[in-house]
Amino acid sequence: MATLGTVSVSITDASTTAETAQATADTASTGVTNLNTSSIMSVIEKQQLEYSLTVATIQYTAIVTTAKSSSISTTALTTAYNAMNTYESSLLADLTTASTVDRDNLTTLQSTYNTAYSNVQTLINDSFSTSISEAAASAATASTAASTASAAATSAGVVGSNASSTASVASAAASQASADYTTLSTGVSDGSLIHITTKTAIDEAVIGTAELADAAITNAKIGSVSASKLTAGTIDFSTITGTNINATNITTGTLDVARLNVGSLSALSADLGTVTSGTIKGNTITGGTISGATVSGNTITGGTISGTTITGTVINGGTINSGVINSGTKSTSSYNTGGYYPLTINASGVYTSTMFDSSVGLQAAIDQASLTTSVRYFTASSDGTYYANQTSLSNGQLTLTDGYTAASDNTFSSGVTATGSVSLSSVYGINLYGNTQTITFNGLITDTNKGITFTTYGNIKSNGDQGTWYVGYSNDSQTANFGIDSAGSNPITFSRELWVSNMGLGLAHQIRSKDGGGIYFTDDSSARVDTYHKNIYYSGSSSKSLLSEKTNVEAADINYWSNLAMSIDLATYNYDTDDYTDPLRLSGIIDDVNATKEWTLPEAFYARDEDGNIVGIDNGVLLNAVLALSQEQARQIDALNTNVLAMEAKING
Repeated sequence: MATLGTVSVSITDASTTAETAQATADTASTGVTNLNTSSIMSVIEKQQLEYSLTVATIQYTAIVTTAKSSSISTTALTTAYNAMNTYESSLLADLTTASTVDRDNLTTLQSTYNTAYSNVQTLINDSFSTSISEAAASAATASTAASTASAAATSAGVVGSNASSTASVASAAASQASADYTTLSTGVSDGSLIHITTKTAIDEAVIGTAELADAAITNAKIGSVSASKLTAGTIDFSTITGTNINATNITTGTLDVARLNVGSLSALSADLGTVTSGTIKGNTITGGTISGATVSGNTITGGTISGTTITGTVINGGTINSGVINSGTKSTSSYNTGGYYPLTINASGVYTSTMFDSSVGLQAAIDQASLTTSVRYFTASSDGTYYANQTSLSNGQLTLTDGYTAASDNTFSSGVTATGSVSLSSVYGINLYGNTQTITFNGLITDTNKGITFTTYGNIKSNGDQGTWYVGYSNDSQTANFGIDSAGSNPITFSRELWVSNMGLGLAHQIRSKDGGGIYFTDDSSARVDTYHKNIYYSGSSSKSLLSEKTNVEAADINYWSNLAMSIDLATYNYDTDDYTDPLRLSGIIDDVNATKEWTLPEAFYARDEDGNIVGIDNGVLLNAVLALSQEQARQIDALNTNVLAMEAKING
């Protein structure tokens, strides 16, 4: 009787390794998912947020102090800051783990605070500019009016003194003439000469200017003249000397400023009126404090405030409106073709700081809530371009741009052609662009040639002799460890189950199918490929042979299956991929080429996948058909042996 060989199948320990790798991959995948999920704030983001909140708190404290000194309301700013601080502080309570975050709410709180901050800053700038302008106008008005008053006071004193003497003399003459009034009242003929020797009174309007000869009244004849008796005319100050004029002796009137020349002003406290024109020139205006209310309704236009120094302690409550404020000495560098001062404040409130050295220009500008720094090189590179970089901080985003300008940009007006940039945004995180932009971790301060670098394409590379990079809670609790050394000597290790779609590698030497589908080994075209094993052990056939797992069980038609097995056309052949020519392979053939089949193999022996596609020969069915053939042949052999024995018995009697 023929004996069938035993088929044994073995699965190696790779299954357990695969499960371990799967578990590690799951943890790594979860970590990556958290990093890329908008509702989760990572530990790195928390560190960045903590720094931003610290800076905002410093700025808020400073601007509130400044605003209160100028009586500017900070209610809206305080409300916005408290709301942002409360929410961000709750996120920063634990800096060691990721937390859930409402990014829309966070963005709204930050935007509201930035807007309130910008509004208060604008009010402060406007207040500062108005106060300075009004203080300057007040000082110019006071200085000019004081000069006018001093000169007028000196001149009026001279006039008053001389007028007093003249009036005294005139009074004596009038008394002498009163005695002769009676004689004069009787009347005299026109043209007659009258000599009054008695003390005669003369009625009012009897003697007018027509009765007095020109230059007839001398100084000696004038005793006292009241200031009220001085009317329009001209007083020649070149012939009048005054010794003392008190401000109480100057009454309402007008002093012609064009006639005054004052050398020095001191201790003026009266209301000096209005200065409407002219120029104030000098070397130094010295004072302590210009403070108090507001100088309004005055304008300094078309003139010049010139001098070397404005010296003082405090300028309070003023505003400088319009124009440009320049500070420092203008650079004499040949590259300063724009005529920049070290510091300039323009009428829009833009602060610009500029400097030049032998080959580089640097400029920083603050415009409302934005800060921009620019660096320009004035020596061309080997390709004819000029290195340049620019940094901008605005609206919650820091952008660092590295590149060049086509020509030497002495005025900082040419845009930078970027070769790479780094963007740090409270909304979009960190973005790298360019060939040289990286995120580098260099290890401890004492380390050399350590750490890893993330490139602009998201690749990870080692720094120097760094061997591995792991994902996990700590070095002793790793989810996955990736070998990143250039020598390739460090393996990739996963410490938990690894799943790729439906395929999984379990920790217990398992290869898993999540949806229960088959596991296939194919090439890139999904064509089946050979698998090679030492031993294969499987439980499927034995477990599936249990009667309890079957229905519709009937005795097999041994003759039918024997005939099917006998109908198989056996062939020897080589596979297209075999590297030898001797036909060493033997099996039935599924003819999927010829319409009229050249090789016979009943469909009962076809192996199909879950989609019904033919994938080969079902060796399990074939084996059992061969078993049926063997049983049939054994029955036939037994029958033949019985016949032979009967014939031998007959022959032997």
